[in-house]
Amino acid sequence: MKAKNLEILRDNKINVPAFIVVTDENNVDLSFSKTNYFAVRSSFEFEDRERDSYAGQFNTFLNVPKQDIKEAISKVKKSYDNVLEYEKIKNIKHTKNQRKHSVIIQEMIEADYSGVIFTANPIGILNETVITVGEGLGSGVVEDKVETTTYYYNNDEKLFYLKDTKSNINLDNKILENLIEISQKIKNIFTKEMDIEFAIKGEQVYILQARPITTLNAGKIIILDNSNIIESYPGVSLPATQDFVHNIYRDIFISCVYRVTKNKKLIEKMSNVFENMVITYNGSIYYQIGNWYTILKLLPFSKKIIKIWQEMLGIENELVNNETTKISALLKIKILFSFLYYLFITPSSMKKLNKYFSKVYTVYQKQIKETNNIKELIDLFYKIEKTITSVWDITLINDMYAFIFTHLAGGKKNPQISNIKNIESMKPVKAINELVRLAKSEGMESKKYKEKEKEYIELYGDRISGELKLETKTYRSNPELLIEYVESKLNNDITEENKTEEPNKRTNVFVKNAKKGISNREISRLNRSRLFGLARTILLKVGNILVENGQLDKKEDVFYLYLKEINEENKYHELVNRRKEEYREYKDMHHPKRLVFVNKIIKNLKREVYLEQFKQMESLKGTSTSTGKVTGEVIVIDRVDKNIDAKGKIIVTKSTDPGWVFLLEKSLGIISEQGSILSHTAIISRELKKPAIVNVKDATKILKSGYIVELDAFSGTIKILKKGEKGGV
Repeated sequence: MKAKNLEILRDNKINVPAFIVVTDENNVDLSFSKTNYFAVRSSFEFEDRERDSYAGQFNTFLNVPKQDIKEAISKVKKSYDNVLEYEKIKNIKHTKNQRKHSVIIQEMIEADYSGVIFTANPIGILNETVITVGEGLGSGVVEDKVETTTYYYNNDEKLFYLKDTKSNINLDNKILENLIEISQKIKNIFTKEMDIEFAIKGEQVYILQARPITTLNAGKIIILDNSNIIESYPGVSLPATQDFVHNIYRDIFISCVYRVTKNKKLIEKMSNVFENMVITYNGSIYYQIGNWYTILKLLPFSKKIIKIWQEMLGIENELVNNETTKISALLKIKILFSFLYYLFITPSSMKKLNKYFSKVYTVYQKQIKETNNIKELIDLFYKIEKTITSVWDITLINDMYAFIFTHLAGGKKNPQISNIKNIESMKPVKAINELVRLAKSEGMESKKYKEKEKEYIELYGDRISGELKLETKTYRSNPELLIEYVESKLNNDITEENKTEEPNKRTNVFVKNAKKGISNREISRLNRSRLFGLARTILLKVGNILVENGQLDKKEDVFYLYLKEINEENKYHELVNRRKEEYREYKDMHHPKRLVFVNKIIKNLKREVYLEQFKQMESLKGTSTSTGKVTGEVIVIDRVDKNIDAKGKIIVTKSTDPGWVFLLEKSLGIISEQGSILSHTAIISRELKKPAIVNVKDATKILKSGYIVELDAFSGTIKILKKGEKGGV
């Protein structure tokens, strides 16, 4: 089989050292090569197959001179005697006639470096290529006789990671990229994940052999993806946030599927799917996106809907898991009519939800103030979550409503999906600008200002960067932050709101409905921040009680606890200190955009980005979400801070959330590594008429604060006009 694989590689123009295949050591013609030394390798019929590779069972001889070829062939053939014992151990049954074998004689490559490529990580990570390389011949690498360096390559992010290593081997970027390109070609040729041996001499890469990876058995594909959700939960989220988010996603999806199907047995059958809608990996929150696909597959026209859903959330890899839930034809028909009905009534249902939320929100605010017992506060926490999620599921249908009509309206190609009247996301900006104007004219100690400040906190006190992470300090939980923000803007010019509206343009029904869905989506986002504000208020109150009881050092330490751990008896100092150390380590890690596992999630995977790979590029490309063209100075931002001045500059960031609107308002334009047509960056940039490009790979690593760039959001390109790094923010 090994010989057959080499022939396939050679026929597909892969650079394989010249070779011949022989069966008789007495009849060898070496005229195929002008070299004096050869590699003599086994080629057993069942070697290098997908089920059993027979790895290590047969002899290989390197640097064999011409005069010793005959002896080497004999020794390789003799090693085939090992096969019976191996097959006995592995319980493999082949007849004697089936055990055909030959010997490969291959030109010897005096390699500078040799190694192995796995197109998927054999421990069970499907979207990670592994390259292990050492100096000299491959035998030294395989037998651990030389120091090696292992590179991990995320096939979705197109990023190399470098595991801690004592080796000084540092392959050139061009060689690394060549190895990845060749390995992907070989994977495509065999349509399997492959184990590939290679040698490098100078700048030339030689493939010595290739076989399927036998440790990757077919099984359940588990996909973790942070597209879109990273807007809500950037970086690392603490245990209390993880708990709350997990419960909300589980309960909302249960409510939504029940709303559409009215089938309790189906809910029970899919309980494990609902339980894992989101997952925390190394402290970062991901969609377990295969479970989303499993639910979407229940819908009519699911293949088309999944594609639209991927487009709107900015999911680049269209791989869909292999798991489905079997349902009857009758239930399929019921779901079809039910789904269409709820799509039709979505706008009116969203209005009802907003009224209901406003009513219960006031009630729960009062109850929180009146409750002073840990158990009662935690019970109230769960009660609020259950009450809200039982009706909040209509927001999922509204998301689908917005996605479908935005797609039908032409998506990013149609500028008419902007200019949404009174969009909720812009109201906090207008309100805080008014607050700053009042502070300038009346003073921050005036009664008029104090009333307006209190009103702002009541309406928008939860709107801040990272607002859905319970541990985030907000204007509601820490009013001094609002005072600091207003004070920092007193010397700045405040943009006057443009009172004149653009003349109404005739729009088709798709555009109207898309704008309606987007508008309702932004309202629900603001209300969602208020819901998380209630949860934050409860936990901070619990934290205060735990501090008074001597169970915690600071009230904010409560966010390091999972909800089920909180009671009036335990002392948490040691646990919290241990968690703080753990989460400091998580913060220093790189969190891949996407991880694909087979059968089970590999825990605590640690990777450090190999920074050497970032080249000095002159231009970058991404997806335009708001058209326009500007030239200006770059400011790289990884977090929102009141002291950041983005006025007249082009913001470059990994992603944004609703709390960034105050920064985006002053900027020239926005470049983001992540995002989609309906991400926060896209919606707000369109409303602010700021050009924006998202999905720009490595933007925060290639562009530096102080660079001058041309942002062309008509073509989706960014040109670097002048370099002059000032340092990131």
